[in-house]
Amino acid sequence: MNNENTAFAQRSSEKIHFDHKDMDYYLSWMMGREIFDGSDRTELLETAKKIPNADVEAWYTEWSALARRIEAQAEAALQKGDKESARKLFLRACTYHRGPLFIMGQKHPDFYKHWQNMQACFRKAAQLSNPVIEPIEVPFEGKTLSGYFWGVDQSKTPRPTLVVVGGVETWAEDCYFFIGPYAAERGYNVITADLAGQGMNPDKGLHFGARMEVTAKALVDYALSRPDVDPNLLALFGFSWGGHIAFKAARFDPRLKAMIANPPMPDVFRSVLAQQKGHNRHDPISRTAFDQIVWRFGLKISFNPKDIAARFAKAWDYLTNGKVDVRKIQIPALLMAGEGEAEVTLKIVRECYEQLPNPKKKMVIFTKEQGGEAHCQVNNLDLPNTTMFDWLDEVLIH
Repeated sequence: MNNENTAFAQRSSEKIHFDHKDMDYYLSWMMGREIFDGSDRTELLETAKKIPNADVEAWYTEWSALARRIEAQAEAALQKGDKESARKLFLRACTYHRGPLFIMGQKHPDFYKHWQNMQACFRKAAQLSNPVIEPIEVPFEGKTLSGYFWGVDQSKTPRPTLVVVGGVETWAEDCYFFIGPYAAERGYNVITADLAGQGMNPDKGLHFGARMEVTAKALVDYALSRPDVDPNLLALFGFSWGGHIAFKAARFDPRLKAMIANPPMPDVFRSVLAQQKGHNRHDPISRTAFDQIVWRFGLKISFNPKDIAARFAKAWDYLTNGKVDVRKIQIPALLMAGEGEAEVTLKIVRECYEQLPNPKKKMVIFTKEQGGEAHCQVNNLDLPNTTMFDWLDEVLIH
């Protein structure tokens, strides 16, 4: 097996355990969920020690074994009537079932099993939460986008609401672990769903495209259909590739009152493709991530003329419709990034801040000293959450 310590993209400069940068980043992603009961640091490190660096099969095997063990403990706790312990155990089992999916292609025979187990564990935890985390179905182009709503309480009182949009590799369940109960404690509802290309939507024929403001609009439509959402206090937060979707939505949906991007991505070609120079396409982990992304964009990598034409059409669509003129975004915007990200990402953050016209804009680049240098601050989620809700209170409430 190729054992080079490459990375699909620059997302962190700090090492936790693995020399392989992608594998280590995914470990930090899972570790960051501990703040919301979604993992246990001791379990994670003990499992990581069993996995040789860059060994894909060992990664699958060990996380799967841990997921089954913790899920069995959750079921046992539930049988005994210990609902709070069961809730926390199901959240951890959800994360550990998620683990293999980071570097598992959609064609892998266990891909669907891990996705189903991940979702099942999360939904069991959701039902044990207080207030209950509500599964939702958002209408979109004759189909539905699966997601979740969790609110401040069950009173149906109109509240400030944060719409959360994830990245290329995320499921709606992941979005919970970026916010957790933090929003409700600060008086905000949260709505999230898998948009086109995310979650399992590629199996429905819904793929990523240049006009992501269209699928984001469906989520905003749904939010505003609820009596517990205050239409005058609606913000959208996008992380990772969701930072691009946030810019698209903020540019074209006047119903949004504030936008947060972590990191900002108004031009995906500049943001993403610039990072791919020099990366090893033969590395098995990076290759698997790339293959899953290709699936999410509805493309095939082959020399078939039809597949080649589809790739060119997708690229052209992004070139002509995928960019956002930052100067035309009128609402308040918060831009965040970690200093361990690629230099081009940090340059874009600063440029966007200069170009945004609304005076209620803010830029935060988290540092290594703060413990937030990684992409989306997965290694210290308290930092972006505190920053976001302090800023939202300032621009929406006061």
